[in-house]
Amino acid sequence: HVEPLNVLQDLTLETAGKVVKNSPYTVWQILKHINYWQERFISYIKDEFTEPTLKAEIGWAFPQSPSDQEELYNEIKKLNDTLVSVKKLSEDELNKKAQNYQTGYDVLQAMASHISYHLGEIVLLRRIIGSWPPPSGGDTW
Repeated sequence: HVEPLNVLQDLTLETAGKVVKNSPYTVWQILKHINYWQERFISYIKDEFTEPTLKAEIGWAFPQSPSDQEELYNEIKKLNDTLVSVKKLSEDELNKKAQNYQTGYDVLQAMASHISYHLGEIVLLRRIIGSWPPPSGGDTW
């Protein structure tokens, strides 16, 4: 297994925005989608207002590629920030009722499943593109 941020290590603008045949999304669009939901999941636990996502395509409505390296860097940083935020959640926050879920722990389970699924897609796309493994390594079994 690979640490979540290592999946994005050395990600270039070209790789992030490359269209792969038969893939509905680019690496960039998947990363944006992950962050879109990470922020919502955290808001559910913290009981903060978030605009409802009324249609699935709203969580995918992102450009094919980042505009520049800074935008790519900032989106990767945003993912890191959400992972750090999750680690700081208190037992009280995780035990209480969460928006759209029974408890914060239920939200964490959904988050883990969601991010694992989509990071796996990114690994597969990077393998197809030829930009895998990252410098830190990446077992593919």
